[in-house]
Amino acid sequence: MADSNGPERTRQCPTLLNCIVPIHLKGPLTYRWPFDVPVPKRGTRLLLPLGPRRITGIMWGLEKEFPDEKRLKDVIEVMDQRPLIPEGLLDFIGWASSYYYYPLGPAISEALPAGFLSATASGLEQTLAKGIGPGKSRMNIPDWESLHIKSLSPEQEEALCRISTALSAATFSPILLFGITGSGKTEVYLRAVQRCLEMNKSALILVPEISMTGQIAGWFRARFGDGLSLLHSGLTRQQKRDQWWKIRTGESRIVVGARSAIFAPLSDIGLIIVDEEHDSSYKQEEKFRYNARDLALVRGRMEGATVILGSGTPSVASYHNALIGKYQLIEMKNRVGEGRLPLVDIVDRRKGAGGQKSRKKAPRAQEVEWLSEPLRKAIKDTLDRGRQVLLFLNRRGFATYVFCPECGHVFKCSSCDVVLAWHRKNKALIRKEDLEKFKSPGLLCCHYCGQTYPALPACEKCGGQAVKASGFGTEKVAQEFLDYFPGTTVARIDRDTVSKRKKLEGLLKAFRKGEIDCLVGTQMITKGHDFPNLSLVGVLWPDLALNVPEYFSAERTFQLVSQVAGRAGRSSVPGRVVIQTFMPDHYSMLFATRHDFPGFFKTETLLRKRLGYPPFGRIINIRFSGTKKAAVEQASRQVYSFAAKRKDRETEILGPVQSPKARIKSRYRYQLLLKGSMNAVRRLCSEIDRTLETLVPSNVRVEMDVDPLNFM
Repeated sequence: MADSNGPERTRQCPTLLNCIVPIHLKGPLTYRWPFDVPVPKRGTRLLLPLGPRRITGIMWGLEKEFPDEKRLKDVIEVMDQRPLIPEGLLDFIGWASSYYYYPLGPAISEALPAGFLSATASGLEQTLAKGIGPGKSRMNIPDWESLHIKSLSPEQEEALCRISTALSAATFSPILLFGITGSGKTEVYLRAVQRCLEMNKSALILVPEISMTGQIAGWFRARFGDGLSLLHSGLTRQQKRDQWWKIRTGESRIVVGARSAIFAPLSDIGLIIVDEEHDSSYKQEEKFRYNARDLALVRGRMEGATVILGSGTPSVASYHNALIGKYQLIEMKNRVGEGRLPLVDIVDRRKGAGGQKSRKKAPRAQEVEWLSEPLRKAIKDTLDRGRQVLLFLNRRGFATYVFCPECGHVFKCSSCDVVLAWHRKNKALIRKEDLEKFKSPGLLCCHYCGQTYPALPACEKCGGQAVKASGFGTEKVAQEFLDYFPGTTVARIDRDTVSKRKKLEGLLKAFRKGEIDCLVGTQMITKGHDFPNLSLVGVLWPDLALNVPEYFSAERTFQLVSQVAGRAGRSSVPGRVVIQTFMPDHYSMLFATRHDFPGFFKTETLLRKRLGYPPFGRIINIRFSGTKKAAVEQASRQVYSFAAKRKDRETEILGPVQSPKARIKSRYRYQLLLKGSMNAVRRLCSEIDRTLETLVPSNVRVEMDVDPLNFM
């Protein structure tokens, strides 16, 4: 029954509403409108009956057809006085849902703060309007150290002029801002947002990692004061609600956030900035598998906004689109001020002729596998001059795997077909005295499901007691750094040590002030950070990114190496980069040492064009998973048989095969790739999607991954 204060029912009204509910359905559900008042506007929340329960749905539109009314149920209650979700945002989410083959109800639910579609969330507007109150839930965006830019370089002036022209046109204008690391892109962003605000428009700034939001938001707040909101998945439930409501009501006209901020309820968007547009973190890898970089272009087109894709190492696809005229290309080829690109040296770690290990061995440097003699000397020289060091290794933990030397057994996760990594102590700031006090053996951890096991146990296969660990991660590098360079202070930045944003920002500020001698970390430290006293960057094992079965592995390696190398030499302090690799002749390494993106692009696109990989073709990965291997395999073969009969000459089907990670979280995994022209691939995928219920049993989950960036 409706609330006693609600509108009165009338059984004569034949009006039917299509409503979206947050469950996995192909389309809307139809309900009768039983009240004698006008129907609510699109985007209004409604309380609806669904079987024996009540559920919150979104008013999507009127149903023009009249199905059997006897089977229809009445809307119970209108939950909002006005639409909660702006109509433009609804259209945008609807487009994304269709493109990524993800049900519309869950798509809307994931785009909103948690609890907005709860059946008990009546009176939400009044609750949000009151704010979240004082205490720990209150958002505090501290000012970051000001950039102190008095005048722009000629390249910055030119870039800002062209962006301002695009903003004034008030039409969809995609721009690729290709500025090398240290060329001053951030200042261009700040001034472009200023122009946008002067035009009474709002601005959205996306960054790839939550770890970058604090610094970027701090810079914007220092420049523009209040009126800025922060959106990302790391906020508390109440913080996200509060920030979302400030945006929805127009109190905040600038939004900074990670990929989920693409669904911010901004109105009158004039500018969207996607910083580090090449970064794979913009792609969500579970459930709603959208790419926020690509959706930024779609939202910009819908809003008639200027969209800036900024990067020092653009994605191959974006640079290709700029060269063929789909995007306007703006280049910034020089660093601002006294900064110069660092010198880059490659250390050949191969054992063969010419390799590092074939030469005379330094007696102590060979005791650790991550430290070559050239890098050891470079670190010592850097520290002696009072400068700072950054060491990049894209692998967490102390050791990469644990094994029994007696029988060869390797310890693996019981729920996943992956080896366990050894973690000893998740401490971000490390000193020698901390290590001497620490005696715990730590844990064996699965990086996929999160399960933990006792560290260095007896062998579960033969009972052997001499279990050993091999390989190295950021934790081991940080600890052994103190053995080789006593009296120093080391900080480690990875997912294990800086789960909280405040802790990460504190470490970055301490390093920027010179309170930390060496920073060891994963890809979290490779982009967007500016450290004036940093003069040496060591890239310990870039080969990791190359040795994965993905067509863009060379692109990812080039970007990682180039981005982390770009942290050095950004001020008057000369920069140097030392890259340790077993693949020194690979073209991604060679072009990275020369800071030669055009050369890398030319080589990479020749290979991709020959094989029909993006941007010269499109890929959709159909993923199958379930707890019974035979059922998953059979389902994948059923879909293959269906697709093989309907594909045309423009489409290639690869598979079905087991995923490289064959079992994760006790679910067996298979995949089937559709490759070809965009129209042909989507046409075939749509046919498959329409018939999935008849092809696949209910105990097998099927997910469409459009434009995938992870094949593991």
